[in-house]
Amino acid sequence: MVWLAFLQIVLGVVDVLGFDMVRVSGHVILGLVILGLAHYNNVKIKKTEAPDRLKRTAKATAILATIQPLFGIALLVNLMLVVSIPLVGVVNFLHLMTALAIITQASSVATAYDIWEEKEFTKS
Repeated sequence: MVWLAFLQIVLGVVDVLGFDMVRVSGHVILGLVILGLAHYNNVKIKKTEAPDRLKRTAKATAILATIQPLFGIALLVNLMLVVSIPLVGVVNFLHLMTALAIITQASSVATAYDIWEEKEFTKS
């Protein structure tokens, strides 16, 4: 999920040829895959004996992934219908910040789960 989120961000911010429907479609498809993976990971981690903090982080990631499409839809409507959505710059900023939060949280969950599963942590 982390690498998909990385590719998702790259597709969203790299603008080589301007508005490109193929790039936008790829961005949307990856976003939906990430949304599904975030919820799948959340459900799977809930069923383990993993620490509660890890479970809360996975849940927060799923919530962020659920909110993210709302910003994306607004931006897509602004691009495709060439309407002037008020504060589109703010929406774009929130979309990017949420994407960065998702990749950060997903990385944290992946690392923490691996450490927990392999019993590589030590108690002080």
